Amino acid sequence: MSLKGMNRQETLDMAMLVGKILLKSGAETSRVEDTITRFCAHFDFNGANVFVTPTIIIIGDERPDGYSCICRMRNRTTNLRLISEINDFTYNLQSWPLDYQQTMAYLQSKLAERPPYRTALLCLASGLGSAGFSGMLGGNVHDFVAAFITGFLAMQLLKALRGYRPSAFWENALAGAAIGFVAIICCLVSPQCTLEKIIVGAVMPFVPGLAYTNGLRDYIAGDLISGNSRIAEALLFAVSIAVGLAFVLQLWLKWGWQL
Repeated sequence: MSLKGMNRQETLDMAMLVGKILLKSGAETSRVEDTITRFCAHFDFNGANVFVTPTIIIIGDERPDGYSCICRMRNRTTNLRLISEINDFTYNLQSWPLDYQQTMAYLQSKLAERPPYRTALLCLASGLGSAGFSGMLGGNVHDFVAAFITGFLAMQLLKALRGYRPSAFWENALAGAAIGFVAIICCLVSPQCTLEKIIVGAVMPFVPGLAYTNGLRDYIAGDLISGNSRIAEALLFAVSIAVGLAFVLQLWLKWGWQL
């Protein structure tokens, strides 16, 4: 039992599924293109043309009667474990023990996997990260506790909004607004709190560093469209957090209260 003997259509179908898993899991577009190209070449399909952006995968050939396929990716997350597993799969095709149907079922199960971390754990990690950054900035014990509460509640709000499917801009804007509001409340409750250290600490887990890094890696690999898209996405996320935070702070001052 092996994958030998797949025809061109089966090869492209499986290659598309491999690309979808990688792109959904947060892989760089250059990695997705390279993996799909290597996969097709392994099965003697050397003429495959692959075009990947952060939201689209296109695979095909130049023959008028050739087979091509396109996929639109609407939801993306970060799952480095899945990226590693798919890389191992594509680098060990020679000794892969499953046949075509079994392999497609295996890949479909990987594509349908839920995120590896529960919401409660993500919120706890956000709170601890916020508290840690606040401490690194010189915050006191009150800032540490307040940053933990702020980061925890902001991430909780962000995850709760996912069920309503708002745009990423409004998700992050509301998270920024929550950070500003909770930080102000913490300062009112405890005068020893420092607003700046709480806000900066709580914002750090929401900074889109991975998207920006992937954008730079795509630039280095020569994928200019993907590089532009990912860097623009990262900047948009950063601006949305700042907009939400600035709105709450400005509203607080408009009401005549002091920060």
